[in-house]
Formats: sequence, C-alpha cells, structure tokens
Amino acid sequence: MDQSRLSENNLISGWGDLICELSQQRQSIAIGLFDINGHLLDASLAMCYFLDTNRTELKPKNKFINPGFSAFLNKRSDKMVFEGLMTIGNYTDVSYVLQAKVFRKNDQILVYAEADVFHLFEQNKQMSTLNQEVNNLQRQLIKEKRNLQLALDGISIKTLELEALNSKLSELNIEKNNYIAMVAHDLRNPIGIAESFSEILIDEKDNLSEETQLEYLTHIKTNCSFSLNLIRDFLDVSKIEAGIFDMNVSELEYVSFVKSSIVFEEILAKSKSQEIIITTGSSSILARFDKNKMQQVLINLLSNAIKYSLPGTKIVLDITETETEIQTKITDQGQGIPEEEISKLFNPFQTTSVKATANEKSTGLGLAIVKKIIEAHHGCVKVESEVGKGSSFYFAFPK
Repeated sequence: MDQSRLSENNLISGWGDLICELSQQRQSIAIGLFDINGHLLDASLAMCYFLDTNRTELKPKNKFINPGFSAFLNKRSDKMVFEGLMTIGNYTDVSYVLQAKVFRKNDQILVYAEADVFHLFEQNKQMSTLNQEVNNLQRQLIKEKRNLQLALDGISIKTLELEALNSKLSELNIEKNNYIAMVAHDLRNPIGIAESFSEILIDEKDNLSEETQLEYLTHIKTNCSFSLNLIRDFLDVSKIEAGIFDMNVSELEYVSFVKSSIVFEEILAKSKSQEIIITTGSSSILARFDKNKMQQVLINLLSNAIKYSLPGTKIVLDITETETEIQTKITDQGQGIPEEEISKLFNPFQTTSVKATANEKSTGLGLAIVKKIIEAHHGCVKVESEVGKGSSFYFAFPK
C-alpha cells in the first residue's frame, strides 16, 4: 500500500485489515488498536516493540505516559482526536517519544505513530563543527600530498607518511562518528525519562503526595546526573583523541596526595558498608605528575571498585616504589571480570556483563580516560581478575 494514500477515513473504516497489512511494511510505523478500557486488541510489530509485548500475547509492559490513555476517552468522534508528540514508557528505564495521531470510532481507539527523530542534542552541534574541521583537514592533506608528488616525485618516504596520516584521520573520523551515535543513544533514554517525570510533576502536582513528588524528583536527578557525567567523560575522551590534552606537571608528595584525593570515595564506600585500606612501604614519595588528572585516575578506579563490590567488603589501595617508578594497586573483593572481557575494558563505551551491586550506572568511558592519562605520564595500566574473587587494577608511572 502506498503510504501517501493513508487518509483519516480509511484509517477509521478498515483498521483491522490495515494493521495486518502495515505490520508487514515499514517497521518504524507503530499502529495499535485498543478498546476503551485500554486493552490492546491488535498491533503492528513496531507498536509491540514500543509497548514491550508481542502480537501473540498482546500484554504490554509499557504504557502511554503523556498524554495518558484516559485523555482519548473524553472525546467522542469518528475522526482524529489527538495529534502530536506522545510518550510511551514505564516510568523507570524506558521512554520513547513518538509523533502520533489518535482516532476513535465507537468503543475502539486507533493509535498511529512513528518514532520522532528530530530531537537533537546541543552537543551534536559542537561535534558537527569538529567533523567539518576534520573533513577540511583531510581535503587539505590530499591537496598537499598531490603537490608533493608532483614537485618531489622521488621523495617516496614523505608520500607514505602523508598517506598514513590521511588513513589515520579517516579512522579517527569514523570513530568520532561512532562516538556521537553512541552518546546520542545513551543520552536519549535518561533525558526522556527525566522529561516524562517533570511533565507528570507539572501536570499532576496537585494530585501527587509529597513522597511521590520526591520519588519523581529523585528519578529526574539520577538521570540528569548520569547524562552530565556521560557528556563530561565524552568531552574528556574527545579532547584526548583530538590531541587537546594539556599536562600541568609539578613535583608533589604522592602518598599524602592519594590520601587527600580519595576522601569522598571513602564516604561512598562507608555508605555501602565497605572499607578502603591504604598500605604503603614508604611514608613519603616525591614524584612529578599532573595532580588533577592523577586524582581523576584514582577516583575512576576506586569508584569502580566500590560500584562492583558487595557491601561489607574491603578495598585495598597499595602504593609501592622502585628506583625508577611508582606503582599504585587497587584490589577489591568484588565479583570479578570474565577473562574474555578483560581485553576490552579500556576501550571507550565498553561495559562488561558484571552488574553494579547497588544498580549504579556506568558511562563506559572511565577506564578509557584512565588509560590515556597514565600513558600521557609515560606509564601503563594493567588488570588482573578472577570471577568470584575480585579484581586488581594497577598503574605505574616514572618518578
């Protein structure tokens, strides 16, 4: 069926056959037929996906959040009773924003919707600018390579170097686009959830108890915090990959620096009945490093240890030194990491099958940032882990 021929009249008059026909077509089209009690009678594959059900059971786990289903019952019409943005979700971790039309005929309600792809993030504008700069640089490099080949035909080494650089830039460009897609995907749900809860608070504030309002505000804060952390970590990784990585190195006493840097993490550990123990063979170690970035390394590694360890366990932070380097080792009594997943730990946006013990969220960028910072200090990061026994992350850098 030609999509342009879907008028409001034939949507109303023959929607039983229409749902069956459209369910075999574009998967982005979501169509659902309901009775006035909100029971799902039939649905296309896309609507089943948004409602979290299947065409056999027709028992949705998600529902209409804004507007609610009851909004369609007050209007008696054989034509369209609603047109605009509609949110489907479950108030916790799933929220979809659709462009929808709703029709009512007698005691049946038809929802015709399609995923809205026009919600762009402000961050994408910045990345689009970066993308244009990279493309301009690529074009300039291609032009320079051609000029060099014409003028210096015999200097093959320079030509090879330029080709390698151009290839690397192409790889970075692809990787950057992948980062943008992943960040946009990971931001859409938490921002959508926060938006849904805020709309409920605005529309239903007089009907909600203080306890319920506080619960909804907590959901909003949690999802906004996750989104901000994701943006912050993503910008850190982007700057590092782009070579915008300023180091402010100074000589400091390392042991006291570590103790003062993890005060907040010790409070977090206590909230889960965990204990952080610091051990060292030296009371004073002088070293040259960037204190802000090294604090970021310590916080990321300790946060992971706290996040994936059970209450009542211990986390040991051990500091040792040799004649040439300092090694810091963080060992937990957590769940451990499967061996086949360890090699991917330090890649951006990589997460493991291990779940946080208190449902904490992870951006998948912390360990990638740790690796880049330690490598900028001319050091290295390693991990040892055994499922059921815990993990040890340790990093070393020259004194």
